[in-house]
Amino acid sequence: MLRGQKVFFSLFFLLLLCLMFLSADTDQSKKAYELMYDDIQALKVQVQELSALLKKNSSDLQELREQVKVLGDLIRRNQAEQNSLKDELKNIPVQFQMFSSKLEEIQFEISAWQDILDTLKNLTAQPKPEEKTPAKGAKPAATKKEQPLAETQKQAMVTIPAQEMYNNAYGDYLKGNYELAIDSFRLFLQRYPNTLLSDNALYWIGECYYSQGKYDEAIESFNDLLLSYPSGDKIPAAYLKKGMSLMQQGKKEEALATFKLLVSKYPLQEEAKLAQQKINELVGK
Repeated sequence: MLRGQKVFFSLFFLLLLCLMFLSADTDQSKKAYELMYDDIQALKVQVQELSALLKKNSSDLQELREQVKVLGDLIRRNQAEQNSLKDELKNIPVQFQMFSSKLEEIQFEISAWQDILDTLKNLTAQPKPEEKTPAKGAKPAATKKEQPLAETQKQAMVTIPAQEMYNNAYGDYLKGNYELAIDSFRLFLQRYPNTLLSDNALYWIGECYYSQGKYDEAIESFNDLLLSYPSGDKIPAAYLKKGMSLMQQGKKEEALATFKLLVSKYPLQEEAKLAQQKINELVGK
């Protein structure tokens, strides 16, 4: 009996020890769970803070993207405006050349009509009555100063065939048939060397050569005009185109001298204004 009680107490003691260990493990497990729960809650708070920060950064990033887009649109618009301005600036010389060409064509047409008008005036002009022989004892009237031979011969009347021949040659010039126009004007000068249109024909020969870029031949024609018809109505234009021909050849000093001579001799002519512009252009280079 005593031995049975000892066994019982031994078993009871062992059971008690087990219960104590189990109780201690439970407390430790409980504390571990509490710590994990606290860590999880802290992590949740951190995740919430990070999420809020991420949303704010996303908003800021979207705003930056919109600003970059606006700046890109502005840059592209400025580039487009600059390209458009460059294109317009490139087109200005072309437009100026077209305007100058049209203006020169109008001036040529006005000159042709003026030639025709002068011819018609000469055709309808009445011859002056012959001077009466002075009476005996009376002093002879003072004779007029003789004009140069070329200028006297130039007063010859232009006939209808001569006018038609001149108009045909001028028409070839306007059409750009320069070689044909040169031949026609030269034939006109051979048949009618001393008319009111003779100096004009010589001038247009020079213009034909100038339009072809044959500046030596153009200068030669303009010089012939200046020598043969020093009082002709095409003299200022001949000086101007001679100077421009010299400019095309790069002869700056000779061109300047020609333009200055034109300005000094014919200051009121339209050609003098153009010559002054050329002078300013050459001096500015």
